[in-house]
Amino acid sequence: MIKNSIRRLACLTLLTVTLAAASAGAAEQRAISAASDAKTAAFFQKALSDHLAKTLSDTVSEYRVLNISASGNEKIPTQFDDYRLTVLRTSKGGETIIGEVTFYNKGTEIKQIGVSARIEMQAEVVVANERISKGTVITEGMLRMEKIVIHGPATDFCTDFAEVTGQVAERSIQPNRPVPKANLAKAVDVKAGDLVLMVAENDEVKLTTRGVAKKDGSIGELIPVLNLRSNKRLFGRVVDAGTVQVNF
Repeated sequence: MIKNSIRRLACLTLLTVTLAAASAGAAEQRAISAASDAKTAAFFQKALSDHLAKTLSDTVSEYRVLNISASGNEKIPTQFDDYRLTVLRTSKGGETIIGEVTFYNKGTEIKQIGVSARIEMQAEVVVANERISKGTVITEGMLRMEKIVIHGPATDFCTDFAEVTGQVAERSIQPNRPVPKANLAKAVDVKAGDLVLMVAENDEVKLTTRGVAKKDGSIGELIPVLNLRSNKRLFGRVVDAGTVQVNF
């Protein structure tokens, strides 16, 4: 009876150990626990922070390294005098980094550890105060600056009123949301197909005729226009909405 109990206990112990080992092998990437290895966690935190400080866009005002994982939950070598962090993949918005760290001692490679991390980035961006409908010319009163956690490439967001004011909303922009650069188009003073006054002048004479703009244009831009009297295509500079100055 006692022998059978001991045998059952031994089997249960072996089963427990086997299951634990299988579970450990299945976890290819494990979060580094500061409690279990503070030195390794601190090293990867610093290595990734140093990398981000050199590579992140100036748009990002603050960032945090989150959820660092190392392949096989490996620890850094006890002795090394140099290392190299190689980034293998980065998500589109930069929120996830996957790479590997190679450790060296006296010029010889001694270990390589795969590492991944999630990054939280904040930026001071232009936010809409109100709903801005498609086709609206945006004014500064419709906007405010706000620090937010960004999701997506940092360069997609506007960080200055000057980037937005005077632009036209190509798509509706929702209130209290960042203004994406992709939603903006340059405001034009003359649109393709508009009937315009063509002006040609020098110190002695000034001539005017009617024409049709063949391309959108803003004040100061050179656009092609069709002279309705001669049916000739000329280039002229937009003076204002409806007027294009051409050369003799």
